[in-house]
Amino acid sequence: MEKTSTMPFPNNDVRRAGALGTVYLLDDDSSMLEMLQDMVATIGVEVRAFSSSQAFLEAYRPMPCQCLVCDLRMPVIDGIGVQRRIAEMDLAPPIIFLTGYGEVESAVKALKHGAFDFMEKRTFSGQALLAKIQAALDASRGHYTAWLERQTLEARLALLTPKERNIVRYVVDGKSSREISELLGLSVRTVEHHRDHVMQKLHVQTSIELVKLFFSGAPLSQE
Repeated sequence: MEKTSTMPFPNNDVRRAGALGTVYLLDDDSSMLEMLQDMVATIGVEVRAFSSSQAFLEAYRPMPCQCLVCDLRMPVIDGIGVQRRIAEMDLAPPIIFLTGYGEVESAVKALKHGAFDFMEKRTFSGQALLAKIQAALDASRGHYTAWLERQTLEARLALLTPKERNIVRYVVDGKSSREISELLGLSVRTVEHHRDHVMQKLHVQTSIELVKLFFSGAPLSQE
């Protein structure tokens, strides 16, 4: 089963609701699922509800702002299984697990594998869940921004020639242009020329910015 709902706005602009984020709900208990759907729709997000893991996995598509509220114990593919499958995708959504009595140990294990949070069903608080959902959506926006930055950087790195990559490696290691020229058998002027091209391609202004870029996780070893 899948249902989609949006909170109505005065101007009936459904796109505005989608911009606030998408919350996926996954629970094989139909009454629980319906209650969650009605509750989450009140915060103005798009809600997509599923009663089976298979249906969710087939329908799920990564988006800029999203999260998943997921029952931990389900038939065929349980919550941990869902977590493992979507972890292999780009932009996997933050997951808030809902757990039954005696499942806290499993929930803690899920947290260690990257789950965003969990709540026990027996002490369920709608207000607390909505707060966790808002926090998860905020985290998702941050993940998406970082993902876009990585994609942009990788596209720029693809423009570097092998010689430019070698020069960048030495710059990141703290070598001066004269030291690089000696190591590569090039003139200092040629090294400086390549460095200028590298900084133009990577959209940085100084060698310090270049070093910071790669210390932040840019894939310098990519060939």
